[in-house]
Amino acid sequence: MRSLMPAILLALLCGTAAAQESDSAIGNETLTADQAQDKAEPATAAEAKEPDVFAPPPGYRVRKRGNKVVYCKKDMESGTRFASERCYDEAQLKALELEREKEQADFDQSRRVCSLQGQCGGT
Repeated sequence: MRSLMPAILLALLCGTAAAQESDSAIGNETLTADQAQDKAEPATAAEAKEPDVFAPPPGYRVRKRGNKVVYCKKDMESGTRFASERCYDEAQLKALELEREKEQADFDQSRRVCSLQGQCGGT
């Protein structure tokens, strides 16, 4: 116990001394407002040049069929032990995603509708 306490104190003192010697985040490398703005402009210009890359929803894999790019997902249908793979192109996937969002919004709205007027605060 006696030898453990000085070892812990020594490690604590060495750690704080090393932290003081290292460069802090606010050291000499801190940019002024003008320098930061100049540095930020090329990044935004590079971002503007990049085209929007389509990111498929989770679970879909990118496949090439000839010269087309399709996104495929394996499904297990009920009643069979065999997996089936369904593939869609970018436009079809976007349409499916919009349809899912619409169905989710309709479902949420139907849940919010009150079954009895008294529960909704109406008379």
